[in-house]
Amino acid sequence: MKSYIYILGIVLLAFFIILAVFALGDIPNRHNNGFKRSYFRTADSGTRTLKLRDTLSEFIGSTAATIFVSTATEGEVLEVGKGLGGSVKRMKVPFFARFYDSLQFSSLSIEIDSPRIYLFAENKPAIVKTEFDSALFEIRILPPGVFTREAMIDTDCFILRKFESRLTDQIFVRYDFRTGQLKKENGISQIYGDGGMITDGQLHVDYDSKKVYYMYYYRNLLLAFDTSLRSVRKFSSRDTVRSFQLKTGLVGNGPATAYTNITPANIINKANYVQDGLLYNESTLKADNESDAFFADHSVIDIINLKNGRYLGSINFPTFDGRKIAQFMISDNRLIALYTHAIVIYRLDLAIDRRDQ
Repeated sequence: MKSYIYILGIVLLAFFIILAVFALGDIPNRHNNGFKRSYFRTADSGTRTLKLRDTLSEFIGSTAATIFVSTATEGEVLEVGKGLGGSVKRMKVPFFARFYDSLQFSSLSIEIDSPRIYLFAENKPAIVKTEFDSALFEIRILPPGVFTREAMIDTDCFILRKFESRLTDQIFVRYDFRTGQLKKENGISQIYGDGGMITDGQLHVDYDSKKVYYMYYYRNLLLAFDTSLRSVRKFSSRDTVRSFQLKTGLVGNGPATAYTNITPANIINKANYVQDGLLYNESTLKADNESDAFFADHSVIDIINLKNGRYLGSINFPTFDGRKIAQFMISDNRLIALYTHAIVIYRLDLAIDRRDQ
């Protein structure tokens, strides 16, 4: 009987702690966030929609005519025409059938640079290269230390966000698949010694400017540096969150310990894309001139000029089947949006002022 009362007491205590955090904590959008947005008058037109039964995970590559999308089924990839009017080709990455279990890879990410396929075994750490319908695989085992983000800067050359044991944190490295050469950054990343959790974010490459961009999830900071890991610059997103709201701590499970968040992990920058010197950033923060109903019913994307950090304006898209955009890419004046069970293409008609001042 005492054990039941003890368990009940723990459950009630946890409930009241959660209630107190919600009532007293700094929950985004319960108050003014200290900024306003201006919207482009003609943001989208001529939408096209492709609904699928599959649970879609993420965009993993594209060509001039097609998009590659991974699904919730491991090793399965969909090839979809950018017009969304043709058939959907379903493909299996050959690596999964032959090596996935035997090599015991986990946290596997896929990127397609057609006809090449790269598989990033982030926990191993390793990179596998192959092609569709190929029986040949090249495997590179990287120096110790997991990596969590990867971006291709050239054929067989990548920027990775990789764990550095002496810092107990993650830094950016440049890895050449052909030579095995790994070059570490010096002074780009903010170091907090928590395994890189508080500084988690998304990694992008702008192929026109040959720049690498890293957008933080938990504050309005964007890092910009060249592909040789030098010349870092810093930009801000539209919101006013200039410090990390997330706090982390160590938790133990027997001999093993790991960092976890000890406050709510409120993501500020949900999804973003960089192209032609512009940052497109989907924000989770409501501006002071937006109503609760409007913000709940729309995905809001802010556009920043990366030459000078100037805010240019915002675009918005209504929720689809009750959901906001999960991921997107920009291609030929179109925004291609990924939802749980659909891909939607919006045509953009934006009069963007690209002045440097």
